[in-house]
Amino acid sequence: MISYLSSVLFIENSQAFHKVLLSSLVRLPGIQVERAFSPVNAVNKMTERPYHLILVCGREQVTCNVRDTAETTGASLLYVDITPPDTQKNRQGYLRDATLVMEAGDCSTEYNLSGFRNRNDLYSAASGYITRYVRGHFLSCEHELENREISDVLEGSQIGIAVFFGREIRKINPQLAGLLGYSEVSARAMELPDLFCSPGDYMEFSRTIFRGKKDTGWHCTSHRLATKDGKGVFCTIRVRRLDGFDPMKGHLMIVERTGAREGECEDTGQVFPSDWVRSGSFEEVIARVTGIVITTDDAGMITHANSRASEVFGYRAGEVVGKNLIGTIVPEHSRYAGEMIAMINDPVFCRDGYAVHAFENTKKSGEKFWVAWKILPLIDTERKLSGMLCLGEDITGQGPGESRLIRADPWKYSVLKGTRVNEEVFDSVFHLCVEISRDGHEAHRIGTSFVIGDTDSVMAHSRACTINSFAGQERERRLITNPDNAEIIKGLAMMDGAFVIREDGFIEASGRHFIIDNLKLKIPEGYGTRHSSVAGISQMTDAIGFVVSQSGGKISIMKDGLIKKSFVV
Repeated sequence: MISYLSSVLFIENSQAFHKVLLSSLVRLPGIQVERAFSPVNAVNKMTERPYHLILVCGREQVTCNVRDTAETTGASLLYVDITPPDTQKNRQGYLRDATLVMEAGDCSTEYNLSGFRNRNDLYSAASGYITRYVRGHFLSCEHELENREISDVLEGSQIGIAVFFGREIRKINPQLAGLLGYSEVSARAMELPDLFCSPGDYMEFSRTIFRGKKDTGWHCTSHRLATKDGKGVFCTIRVRRLDGFDPMKGHLMIVERTGAREGECEDTGQVFPSDWVRSGSFEEVIARVTGIVITTDDAGMITHANSRASEVFGYRAGEVVGKNLIGTIVPEHSRYAGEMIAMINDPVFCRDGYAVHAFENTKKSGEKFWVAWKILPLIDTERKLSGMLCLGEDITGQGPGESRLIRADPWKYSVLKGTRVNEEVFDSVFHLCVEISRDGHEAHRIGTSFVIGDTDSVMAHSRACTINSFAGQERERRLITNPDNAEIIKGLAMMDGAFVIREDGFIEASGRHFIIDNLKLKIPEGYGTRHSSVAGISQMTDAIGFVVSQSGGKISIMKDGLIKKSFVV
């Protein structure tokens, strides 16, 4: 199920098919559908509020203004139509064959619609293809938000990879779609059983993935997968959980072609480099990832480091293998060494699907820099923690003078998208949260929250719990972008309530409590009142929320009621 509300703008005309399609769309859980009755009406709506997907029925509705406005607002554009629109019955009483056309970006696909006695059944079948695409589109977007690093692996890999949950394919990369002869648009409308030549093959796959588990932790099996041309292709399939401790996050599936299609020679049409994928280890899955990749054993000894890791940390290829993380990339006796030791010994550190751990790391030369790490657990055949997979990105930014700060690029743009919040204001709040998380105030840990943007709505849904310390102050004293105000804000952060900040950085108020009435929150259970109230106000308004946890110092960035990013610094 899609866990956040996604918005679709449905540009329709008066054809009967579009009424059937609309009724199917509005039944999709987690999706809000708004209607537009002309291209002009659609453009006006898109300028008033952001949409995730623009669904256009009929080629005459796809004008340059619609395309340009969708691109400007960052919305995805999907065009659908049935040709011919008024298919007639043949002598046997069946409707003549029709074609459903779907276009998204540079990709297009067609579905043959045949064997129907009435138009309503034909329209329902076409609507089924479209709603599966829409559902898959938003599940894919959700998966990318929650598993950004795994999504990067999928997009950058040269082998066939998919992520599935039950029957739903939540992500499928172009290589796997191409192996089966489909475009990405077609693949997104598929379910897991559609990959197999028969229901019996799918049932056998479902049974065997829980047997034959290798030492690497993967379930391995071989099957003939269905291709668009109907010939099929024999493949080796490897499956494992994305998170060894949480099956609800889905499974990762790697597909290697092991046989030729019917009528082909074995050495033709090969999709993957034969010398690359020889086993089901994570190292081979991420061998060509452009970021930093390090794997360790359960004692923190480095077992693999890719070329990017060696380059960034200043070591020769293979030089760090066999060394401990502590003392190699993290200085001994530092605060971050203690947190790294905790991660090695406590798999709970790896369980948080949102958290990115930002550490100050050290190069071989002694130079310090910041790396954002996504930590994933590796488990052995006895379901015990056997090591860690560390996916990293250099996030060092240049601060005043020679100081180095954590850089919010590039993930911040996905948070800023659809808001009017100034980028400089976002950066100022983020770095202030980093300082509060790392240093507290006068050596004391403190927790606080900031809400940026849509200030009038935020103020309307909040009340003062303490005196507004910024009321009556000069404008310079009320700008979050003024570094001279940092210590004042840290002191006020010890008091109850949140800071409300306008898009231009003007601090509207401090000490605000948010009024959240009967709202079903989208964040996981276990978070405190501060997180819940900020998540709620971001769900009710177009604001962006920041929360610094007092207990652990974790920084959570929230939008649309969801935790978009979390850091431990």
